[in-house]
Amino acid sequence: MINNVTKSIGKLMLAGSLGLTGAAVSFSVLEQHVSAETAEVINYTQKAKEFVAVAEAEKWEDAYKLLSKNLQSSLTSKLLPQFYSGLTAPYGKVSETKFKELKNDGVHTMASFSVTAEKGSLELVVRLTRDGKVDDFFYDLPTNPASFLNPKYNHPENYSEKQVVIGEGTFSLPGTLTVPKGEGPFPVVVLVHGSGAHDRDETAYVNKPFRDIAVGLANDGIAVLRYDKRTKVHPIKSSLAHNFSIQEETVMDANLAMEKLKSLPEVDSRNIFVLGHSQGAFALPLIIENDKQKVIKGAIGVAGPPGKFQNLLLWQMEQQVKRAKQMNLPQEQIQAAKENLAFFQEQIGLINDPQYSTDKFPANFKLQNPYWWYDIRDYVPAELAKKQNVPMLLLQGGKDMQVEPSQLDVWKKELANRSDVDYKQYPDMFHMLINYPGAVNGMTEYMTPGNVPEVFMSDIAKWVKTGTVGNGKSDLSVYTDYNPNMYWSDAFAWAIDKKIIFGYSGEKKLKPSKALTESEYLRIYLRYYLGSEWKDESLKSVYTQAKMLGLPVKQKQNAILSRGEAAVLLAKGFTNKNMTEKQAVQWLYDHNIASGHKDKDGNVLRTYESFKPNDLIIRAQLVVMLNKIDLMQK
Repeated sequence: MINNVTKSIGKLMLAGSLGLTGAAVSFSVLEQHVSAETAEVINYTQKAKEFVAVAEAEKWEDAYKLLSKNLQSSLTSKLLPQFYSGLTAPYGKVSETKFKELKNDGVHTMASFSVTAEKGSLELVVRLTRDGKVDDFFYDLPTNPASFLNPKYNHPENYSEKQVVIGEGTFSLPGTLTVPKGEGPFPVVVLVHGSGAHDRDETAYVNKPFRDIAVGLANDGIAVLRYDKRTKVHPIKSSLAHNFSIQEETVMDANLAMEKLKSLPEVDSRNIFVLGHSQGAFALPLIIENDKQKVIKGAIGVAGPPGKFQNLLLWQMEQQVKRAKQMNLPQEQIQAAKENLAFFQEQIGLINDPQYSTDKFPANFKLQNPYWWYDIRDYVPAELAKKQNVPMLLLQGGKDMQVEPSQLDVWKKELANRSDVDYKQYPDMFHMLINYPGAVNGMTEYMTPGNVPEVFMSDIAKWVKTGTVGNGKSDLSVYTDYNPNMYWSDAFAWAIDKKIIFGYSGEKKLKPSKALTESEYLRIYLRYYLGSEWKDESLKSVYTQAKMLGLPVKQKQNAILSRGEAAVLLAKGFTNKNMTEKQAVQWLYDHNIASGHKDKDGNVLRTYESFKPNDLIIRAQLVVMLNKIDLMQK
């Protein structure tokens, strides 16, 4: 275990930066067969309370009898008190443990307890098997659901969710499949976590980036599978495994998740993609290498280091010392950061020492699970990726303090021989995939509630559907009203690159909020529909083409169009059907081309009224809808 020096600078530690988790090595495929009659009479609440009562009374022999066979095979009776009491030791003596609630995730029945200790509050979660045995337990810091922001792009009416189980037997994992509404099967993205014992939402402090990505991609017609990490579901069994490597922690479960998807009718088994974040991106080449059935259509790496893990860790520790000084922290905290750096310099020196290996550990190695470190020591993601041919999209935040933005340039240099890799950086994004407008310091941004920006999901959706991030070649930064993080940003780049719209060069503006006249709408539509073959943009030509296509225009070139009128024109232009405004709006909803506005309670209703058909249609709205239609057709 890491020495006590690290505890004194806990506030400086970057969330999820260390791969100091353990995971199990044995893969029992034995299922627990419990009859329906037996299951009906099991009182899971009582079983959990019984375990907590005997453990708090330090009746360890009695407590051990309540463990599942799988947990007993990993945890000896002598180690049980160390795990149960040791986890609460930093918080002092426990004064009260109170039952909170019971949930089932498809793998375990989970009993939660609120724990009050001398130095703070905790939550104890006891995981029970179907026959009521304790299969694992862990302590966590309590979270307030109100701390998490519901993203504005979360439209539950656009998707459904169902619970799935990844793998089978001892280390099966619960997950959630988010499926867009409409006619499938849909392309699907599997989300792979970073370091640490993450849940399926990759919850960190006050943010849930994987939840955001799931609902965001669902709006674009892409299914998402996310699951609780092995070290979250089976923390004790995994931490006690000797030969635990990144394969067991991350790689194998990602491959099992993709195998699971092949059997689900909602998803297109020919279009399975994998997205790895942080350590998950670091492991992407290993996941691709382990894909023996060639299931993976494409891989998305987000904030992934291209080099050795231990080198990144040492850089992070060096940065902590610099930040402590820059923030003028108390001298004792600066000294603690220096001692922590010295500790990791020593440990990483041992990792890099060639006389040691997975078969021979140094006696003074103090990081948890030495096998993990020596197994990963010589792995360089970019080196392995050079030899692979699965298309990749590599994304990076410009304010990332865990994986510095310049690492994206390293990826570009190392993969220069590959033509099937796309790259993009987001200027204000920090490591948790959320934009932060101010200066980052490794603390404030993590404690500020936020959501993954919509443009991030839009880029992923475009790449999944077309093989390109679709942000064009045009440099929109020359326009004073351009903002790369607006809902229309990428659509404008696409439209300008395709010469569907043009900027106002004299004013150096894009004017995304400009209301459109009938003739302006027609020019934009015809540029898209007819392409470069259409040369004559005179009013006569515009209305001649509109008549030939049967578009229901009113011959009022300077009349401002309403959103409802634009919906009718779009529906006719792409279906050749004459629709009422209500029918046209419903067509836009059905194909996820548009969404309604929020009501006073923040709910989005897919109704004619919530579309606000009488409002004026603006450039940004039309271009975004055309962009979505373009992606839909491709």
